[in-house]
Amino acid sequence: MMSRIVLSLAAVAASVGLLLYGMGTSYSPKDKDLMSLGLIIGLVGLAVTIASIFWYRATEAAEVVQARAKYGDDGVN
Repeated sequence: MMSRIVLSLAAVAASVGLLLYGMGTSYSPKDKDLMSLGLIIGLVGLAVTIASIFWYRATEAAEVVQARAKYGDDGVN
């Protein structure tokens, strides 16, 4: 459950970082502070998104293994 929450928040952070970076580049004199902030938030959000995808997949795989151990793996529901 926690991996899903982290995944969704990290994806939002990555998109907000991209938005801030785009805003920084759109000003006539480029806003270097806004560009750097957007770049940092975007890259950290992207890295956490990728890490949480692996975390989510590992968590789901562990739940499948536990379910198979508990209910058996005969292929019949």
